[in-house]
Amino acid sequence: MSTADSEVTALTIAVSTTLILVFGAVIIYFLFLYQQKRFRHQKELIQLNETFNRTLMESKIEIQEQTLNHIAKELHANFSHLVSLININLSEILPQSPEASKESILETKSLAKQLLGELKALSASLNTDYFMKIGFVKAIENELERLGKIKKYQINFVKSGEEFHLTPEHEIILFRLFQEVINNTVLYSKATVIEVLLSFSNGVLTLAVNDNGIGFDQQSMEFNGQVKESTGLINIKKRALIIGGDVQINSILGDGTKVSISVPKPFCNETGT
Repeated sequence: MSTADSEVTALTIAVSTTLILVFGAVIIYFLFLYQQKRFRHQKELIQLNETFNRTLMESKIEIQEQTLNHIAKELHANFSHLVSLININLSEILPQSPEASKESILETKSLAKQLLGELKALSASLNTDYFMKIGFVKAIENELERLGKIKKYQINFVKSGEEFHLTPEHEIILFRLFQEVINNTVLYSKATVIEVLLSFSNGVLTLAVNDNGIGFDQQSMEFNGQVKESTGLINIKKRALIIGGDVQINSILGDGTKVSISVPKPFCNETGT
């Protein structure tokens, strides 16, 4: 083979190799762009899904508040009125009743009076306008006072730190979460002592509810991917996320349950008390 032919062959190989490398680089570049585009698309889908879930949860909470306000008004306007009429009727028949029946009638009147008080307290705890009027801390105290009268629990309430306020909407959500935790305690814990700790520290509001009830096997539930629907733990955590809250749940079978909800100050108004 002549020198000229060798040079042509070498040139052909060099050009072919260059073209293959360029073609390979182009393919790799487009694959890279495709992967980037796919990644961005997946990220956008995740963000859209999170936004949808957040909007859905906020809508549920709004509907819940409207429903609770309606129930509160019904309790105050209708049920309380009926109990008052029962009390009035009992007062009218009391003088005409035999002596043997008067004690029972008086006891029924006393129970009707207690029921009226509980209906008013329950109505107030469900009413958003009343909550806004008295404030978050007072609403917590009222709820515990009402609970103490109904179930005769030993209730300990401790507030510490310099108080600051969440936005009104976030305070309402946190209060409803507190009500749900208390409701779970009443229904399932078989507790006799409930301790509520409200702390304002290092720019974080922490609301903790501890009880001495039967608890539950938390490790077993987490291992099996199961959470009792009745406890509402998943629902509590989801709603807490809306206000930037973090929920910690610690329970030992036979040794009570501790639920702590922490909300950072960036979600708070700058004007504190």
